[in-house]
Amino acid sequence: MNKFLYLIIVICFLDLFVQLPIITPFALSLGADEYTAGIIVAIYSLFNMVGNVFGGFLSDKFGRRNMLLFGMGLQIIILLTYTVVPSVGLLILIRIVHGFSSGLLTPAAFSLVADISKKSAIGRSMALTGVSIGVAAVLGPALGGIISSQASYQTVYFIMAVIFVFGTTLILAAVKESTTEHSREIHYRTNFGQIITRPSLIVAYISAFTLMVSNGSLAFGLPLKVSGIGLSEQSTGAMLSVFGIVAILIFATPINRIYSKYSPVALVSSGIFIVGLAMVLLHVVPTVGLIYTVMVIYGVGFSFIFPSMNKIIGQNTEMHERGKANGVFYSFFSLGSVAGSYLSGIFATYFETPFLFIGLILIILLAAVQIAHKKSGFTHSL
Repeated sequence: MNKFLYLIIVICFLDLFVQLPIITPFALSLGADEYTAGIIVAIYSLFNMVGNVFGGFLSDKFGRRNMLLFGMGLQIIILLTYTVVPSVGLLILIRIVHGFSSGLLTPAAFSLVADISKKSAIGRSMALTGVSIGVAAVLGPALGGIISSQASYQTVYFIMAVIFVFGTTLILAAVKESTTEHSREIHYRTNFGQIITRPSLIVAYISAFTLMVSNGSLAFGLPLKVSGIGLSEQSTGAMLSVFGIVAILIFATPINRIYSKYSPVALVSSGIFIVGLAMVLLHVVPTVGLIYTVMVIYGVGFSFIFPSMNKIIGQNTEMHERGKANGVFYSFFSLGSVAGSYLSGIFATYFETPFLFIGLILIILLAAVQIAHKKSGFTHSL
């Protein structure tokens, strides 16, 4: 396994997380109202979904390495445009292109990891990609906040462009193409209709959607829960860090042997149940200590789901179609995040916090995973 790939995944996801604390105030500083700022935030995710689909298809057709190089180059250009954007209208256009270019990278990177992993080791390889994303999730918001407060929003994007130049150099120097000429020639044999309707892959799609519904709900609802018991916003960040740290510990330690030992569908199902339980518990726990305990539980559930659903994609696809499958898969990520935030807003309007009803939705989605798995004829997905 090329260890530089994990660093490249850190860079790809750092782009997402570094923007979390700054994009809304950046939009407001250019004269956007709160409604328009919300659109500016959301439109990135919408076009990220489109980029995922195109990136997956093009990585099957032209190769993972070429897709990574193209996406990185486009990212450098678009990140630099943030440093000179003069108006809200142009910022919206930049966010559209940025969401799309960022979406090109993810299916190519994860397909490359699956391509070069041994079948028996895909689960552990995907666990290490989870470590990469966790590192980006911890570093990104801190870097965005510190750099913007010490310099400017534009400086954040300039530094990110420099980091992507480094990532491009790393790909050129250390990453080899994983697809073969034959696989690229026959990429058209599997179309998106077949990829979307394959039962074994539907298990992974529902799992991705489910996980991000819970994450979207957590991002929306946890600040409400925290303020409701009289704590500051800093406490929310600390609580979110707890679940991330727990997941990283499971991904990076010998505990990650579970991904080779147990069925990915069993781990996904267990993880969804645990995350759903954590949602219900968040609705009822009254104290700070118990909230931290629930976040530990949530971290365990998250750690069961993430590598296992990626393993399902890797095991149930051939090289010539894996990019398309990952493209659809990561589109469900973005869709779940949007759905989680939206549904949480509706539930919170009427019930103060959304967690109880989100937990019930997760249990329904768990049933959908089981139905899809039973319809699957892929014994090697076990």
